[in-house]
Amino acid sequence: MGIKILFFFLLLCSISPLLAQNDTIKFWIQFTDKNNSPHSILNPEEFLSSRAIARRNRQGIPIVENDLPVNPFYIDSVLNSGNFKLHNTSKWLNGITVKTNDSSNILALNGVSFIQHIENTQRLAVRQGETDPFLENKGLVLEVANEEHYPYGKTYNQIHLHKLDHLHEYGFLGQGMHIAVIDAGFYNADKIKGLEHLFDEGRILSIKDFVEHDHSVFEDNVHGAMVLSIIAGSVDGVFQGTAPKASFHLLRSEDANSETRSEEDNWISAAEYADSAGVDIINTSLGYTLFDDTLQNYTYNEMDGNTTRIAIASDIAASKGILLVTSAGNSGDSPWRYISTPADADSVLTVAAVDSLGQRASFSSVGFSADGDIKPNIASVGWHTYYLSPWDSNLGEVSQGNGTSFSAPMVTGMVACLWQGLPRLSNMQIKQLVEESSNQYQQPDSLIGYGIPDFDLAYQKATGVVYTSPKNKLFRYYPNPFHSVIHFELLSNKSQNVEVKIKNTQGQELIVFSQNIQKGRNLLTVKSLANWKQGIYLLEITFEDHSKEVRKLIKTSSF
Repeated sequence: MGIKILFFFLLLCSISPLLAQNDTIKFWIQFTDKNNSPHSILNPEEFLSSRAIARRNRQGIPIVENDLPVNPFYIDSVLNSGNFKLHNTSKWLNGITVKTNDSSNILALNGVSFIQHIENTQRLAVRQGETDPFLENKGLVLEVANEEHYPYGKTYNQIHLHKLDHLHEYGFLGQGMHIAVIDAGFYNADKIKGLEHLFDEGRILSIKDFVEHDHSVFEDNVHGAMVLSIIAGSVDGVFQGTAPKASFHLLRSEDANSETRSEEDNWISAAEYADSAGVDIINTSLGYTLFDDTLQNYTYNEMDGNTTRIAIASDIAASKGILLVTSAGNSGDSPWRYISTPADADSVLTVAAVDSLGQRASFSSVGFSADGDIKPNIASVGWHTYYLSPWDSNLGEVSQGNGTSFSAPMVTGMVACLWQGLPRLSNMQIKQLVEESSNQYQQPDSLIGYGIPDFDLAYQKATGVVYTSPKNKLFRYYPNPFHSVIHFELLSNKSQNVEVKIKNTQGQELIVFSQNIQKGRNLLTVKSLANWKQGIYLLEITFEDHSKEVRKLIKTSSF
């Protein structure tokens, strides 16, 4: 221990010119054991939620020592030994992150028997002239008009590439699935129109900041808000996320003003919190390779799934029954080229980027992992991906952007819908099913792994249910009674013209029009009916195959 601390002291001396006296320095301190803990695996309800315990029981996963919180005696001993403040803890890796203004405080821990490892995860400020990498490509802001393929609008192609619209037709929209989004912040997510249903319906289960430890994440970086919108956004007829009915924990671990290993430790604490809260899925559109302090940089050989703390923690999370979805990285065109961490972790579903036609994005990081695992595992739309804008100037508008940061949440929502439909499967069974249902499963490569998954095929493989094109029908009409506007949702088995008539009870045709509709779900709206007399009317819709739908409509004078 003495030799290790001496080496560590020399390392501190060598970097001390880089540090201002008032800079906050962070250290990772890993403990040797959890001996004499006040907690016991026989009483898991003391440190795990009932939902977390139920997830383990459902998948036959035992509660083990790394579920126990860090020994509070060890934490207190460190804090009392010098001018340290506790920043975060990790029960899985049995350690803590502490902050201090004086690196020499660490010398007080020399020879402490229960300390296994100490590492400087120094926070360095962003160098002058650098920009926030998340803000480099805001994407194109698009005009929103009436869209085909209701309710998807602009998002239809990125949804249909994976046949996710078929699962949505089965009613799988993520209901009951709990997702943790671990990101750099969720700026304006509480103000975006297309996300308001999450707050109105109580489906934002918690928010927590593991960087500043304050009580909000809505004033921080925009990145997480865009990610959240890809999963959960919903603007009727204009934009549809992949799992708009899921529930969410919004967790901030990334400091977008710096790049340090300390952010990995923040992430680990956030993942452990998500586990304890009972989440099913974690989305991580983050990755680490190179840092502000070049001494902390990783090498490709360390992208082996077993070296970095964040990769190790990701595999531990998977061992608890959580399905982790992470971005491959955006280094395909850079000298680094390779995936980042935790994309290298063995048990995570790592996602590359393609466009909505399935063409690979050149910026998407490549594999394999350093130990030869298929990485990326799969690919989804991360090139010209539609999301809802969090910027004040165009808040809630449909925009486009690029990055595997966007392909990961595409997959997160899709696996939520699939798992909702197959609740008896484990996280690893869902992961395997998605890989097996991808278009190059028999010949995976280092660019997009097993390829582009077909979620309808995945559901069919597990259930034997074969999707059939919708029959021509009137799916829904509302409101009824109506006052001035009425909406008709039509399912169509092909692109075709339909004839719409509204008659009074004497058979007089008050409205007659022909409308082209697309294969799938369509929305027709009839307006300016406020002056009609109160009473009963008949709606008649005729399809090209001469099938008809007739419904009774009731007109009120007002609401």
